[in-house]
Amino acid sequence: MDFGYGNGVHGVFKFIENAEVMAVFFPKFGQSVVIDVRVKEGEPPLVRVLPMARSIADRLRTIKRMRPALPRPQDILAIPWVGYVGALKTSGLWAKVVARIEATDYPDAITAAEKAFDELVRMERRELAQLIMGEQYETLWARQR
Repeated sequence: MDFGYGNGVHGVFKFIENAEVMAVFFPKFGQSVVIDVRVKEGEPPLVRVLPMARSIADRLRTIKRMRPALPRPQDILAIPWVGYVGALKTSGLWAKVVARIEATDYPDAITAAEKAFDELVRMERRELAQLIMGEQYETLWARQR
């Protein structure tokens, strides 16, 4: 399976191994999981589900506001994910993200990552239910009766 990246999903893995700040964003339902593995005394890694940012610059500003004790990140690895949330695990991408978090040696951050994943699954299911039920969506054309 290519998970929407052609054969390139494995190419993303090498970037995850070196990234300090990452955001996997889901355009289908407008959310992101933001991971910042930088640590400092009293500042554990950050793992949080947030609404999608309008730009990378906006996301960097948000992270700086959330983590004022740390310097503004120099860059961010932004990964658009157009597949289902569950495919993050089957692709191996989520395991790479969790391994990056585990390397910080903060068990609470690993717990936060799993909670964030579960939250994304719930959000995706809610969005799919709204699509099926017609909530927040309009039909472009209707069948003639």
